[in-house]
Amino acid sequence: MDVGREAAGFDRVPWERYGVGELPGVLRALASTDVDTSQEALEDLYGLLLDLGSTATPATVQAVPWIARLCAAGLRTSALLFFLGSVAASDQEKGIPPGAARASVTAQLPLLLPLLAHEEAEVRQLAVWAVAQCRSPENSGQALAARWEREDEPCVRRDVLFGIALLDALSARRLMPTALAAGRPDEVRIAALVVLPDTGLAWTAELTAATVSLLPASDRIGRTPWLTDPFPDLVERLVQRGQLDDAMDVVTAALRAEGEDGAGARKEAVWGARTLGEHRPEVRLRLLPDLLALVDDPGTAADLLVSAWRKEDDAVARELVHLASGEDDVLADRALSVLITGDVPEATALLARHLPDRPRALAATVVSEAGGRIRSVRPLACDPALLRAVRTRLVADGVGEEEAAYLLGLLAHWGPRARSAVPELLAVLPRFPRRVPEVLAGVAADGDRPSACCHST
Repeated sequence: MDVGREAAGFDRVPWERYGVGELPGVLRALASTDVDTSQEALEDLYGLLLDLGSTATPATVQAVPWIARLCAAGLRTSALLFFLGSVAASDQEKGIPPGAARASVTAQLPLLLPLLAHEEAEVRQLAVWAVAQCRSPENSGQALAARWEREDEPCVRRDVLFGIALLDALSARRLMPTALAAGRPDEVRIAALVVLPDTGLAWTAELTAATVSLLPASDRIGRTPWLTDPFPDLVERLVQRGQLDDAMDVVTAALRAEGEDGAGARKEAVWGARTLGEHRPEVRLRLLPDLLALVDDPGTAADLLVSAWRKEDDAVARELVHLASGEDDVLADRALSVLITGDVPEATALLARHLPDRPRALAATVVSEAGGRIRSVRPLACDPALLRAVRTRLVADGVGEEEAAYLLGLLAHWGPRARSAVPELLAVLPRFPRRVPEVLAGVAADGDRPSACCHST
């Protein structure tokens, strides 16, 4: 294609009337051999023709045939295929009849379908995206089915499966046994699991096990325009199709993935739990025990999710207090640690009552830097019961340096209000000579803060 000649024809369209008078210049810049210039032009194309990245306008509809011709001629083909697919996928339209944006791309299928057989895998992949988003199975269903049979590149086959599932659930259903078979590439199997709820097939325990075995899926599925995070997407699809129990099963199984090899699975499981909790808040209480089991698991951010739910959901806040009061010391300790980091008032009394059995909750009373250095102490009240518990625990047998640091941190934070702890501080001075003198000086000092509030005998 002669881009200059096409640009001349493009110039004859009254683009100013559509508010995009600079579009012909953008077209010319797209053809630039300078990578930066061409990339900037591509970004401008989105700004002019997909308002806010997703809204199609009259200018979009007018420009699509020209963009399709450039794409078919080999000008930034992959990038423009993605653009055309995004236009077809847009469900936000301004100033045009509903469905006009998709129809404008569908009209270009004669130019786009041949690109399914392009020699470059990336072009085939993005052609699948653009063609499928037209949602016209009568025009492209057979072409995608043929591509599935002939395609050898896993990343393209994965996207063909997404495309077929979008166009025709029954056709995708027939492909499930092949796509899920052992030995298939990970990205194809993950795609099959994600779209399976759309096919109407029943979810099974075997599918749950297969899903967990393929986590972390975001690392294995590769780059695709169809989704970013496969596991939350799968959970959402199950919920949307009324399969709440299946969604719970797969999230719970992933949360319970064991060992270092399961670290990535547990991280994505928390993403899935977040998605599930957003769509169905009533299941948050059922997920709490498994999430609390991960509050010490680095990288999962389970503690942040539980804390967020506590702030926005009174039922979760009440359940955390209930769990922190329970007889399961491990679960109660984790629940109490969340309450302490959230400065929940009930946490003080619960810590006082069970201090020797709540090591993680005690550790949560301080904010530490790398290497364990205490940066600050959380503002727990100088409660008489908690002070008594700290004094008793400080002199107990078996208290090591780390636990003592937390106990001393609380006393230092309370200062003169904890003056009744002077005998215990003197008693442990020989055991912890580096830290106790500083705390003792602060506790025994006269100060402006009232000392009677926390006197304890």
